[in-house]
Amino acid sequence: MSLTKHPSVGEFLAGCEEHVNPYRPARLALCPMAADAEISDVSTSDTAREGDFVILWGSYTQIFGIVLKHGEIANNRFGNFHHDEIIGRHFGSRVRSRRGGLWLALLRPSPEFITQSLTHRTQIVYHADISLLRALLDARPGHIICEAGTGSGSVSASLSRALRPNGKLYTFEFHEERQKQAMADFSTYGVLDVVVSQHRDVCNHGFGEELKGQVHGVFLDLPAPWAAVPHVTKCLVFGGKVVAFSPCVEQVDKTATELRRSGYFDVRMLETLATNWGVKRQDATKKKRRTEGTTGTTAAQEAEEEEPKDVPKTSGTGEQWLSYQMPMRSHTGYLLVATRAPDGD
Repeated sequence: MSLTKHPSVGEFLAGCEEHVNPYRPARLALCPMAADAEISDVSTSDTAREGDFVILWGSYTQIFGIVLKHGEIANNRFGNFHHDEIIGRHFGSRVRSRRGGLWLALLRPSPEFITQSLTHRTQIVYHADISLLRALLDARPGHIICEAGTGSGSVSASLSRALRPNGKLYTFEFHEERQKQAMADFSTYGVLDVVVSQHRDVCNHGFGEELKGQVHGVFLDLPAPWAAVPHVTKCLVFGGKVVAFSPCVEQVDKTATELRRSGYFDVRMLETLATNWGVKRQDATKKKRRTEGTTGTTAAQEAEEEEPKDVPKTSGTGEQWLSYQMPMRSHTGYLLVATRAPDGD
């Protein structure tokens, strides 16, 4: 394993200031044009403002999403972070707890940060699968995508980013309370100009007459996705794709059988496994090891461990940075994809 020199966390996060913030909730406006002007104005700001939805980043597994409000306090394992001390700070800077001296990085939200910080109302889909299904659905500006099974809104956040501008995401959730909570989250993320959230059981009631023959791609995250296939066929354009996420291969088999029976072609199943890499500080001090004697017993002599020759030396600090493989999530689910053929083919 090679050792490489990496910038400090602060130096790395400083590069985040050039990004835009599409997740700030839009202020109330008297007309759609005024609302668009507010969103456009916010996206160019390089400092956090009251009402912004922002990310406080502590580590790969400690990511917190908050809406900034005067007088509020964000409490977590790193300490107490007063919103008044965050408002006006530049994105990419450190914000410190009033006690203990621990700090978090102030970042703009991204779909991945939203996935890692949202409240889990259901099992969620992570970005190893989300990135692939976005490509399979050809989610891009101007397209119309349907999602059956909103859940916690992890996929919805990513699709809404891909469909801007001029696209639409129609997302359906059969559980009424979860749909209301997801709607509140979409308002917090500031994506209601793209997302249309509805409470509906698409397996029994379909996607609605207004979407008949208008949808470019459909994502199914349902216990019985095969039951929704007839309704998918009604709304999907010729050449449009349907992608179903299923944790069990038995679900995949039933769905694939129904898709082939309904005239879909290029039916394929894919599985994605992602390997994450981290960077940590490693002391450059020489370690000692005990060696085995010739008689097989432990010898008293100590040998200095030789340092790798390709490790870059640091000036004065004696620090090195180590790239290492992090624990990998095992199987999460299968992605089944198929393309709708024209009628009569």
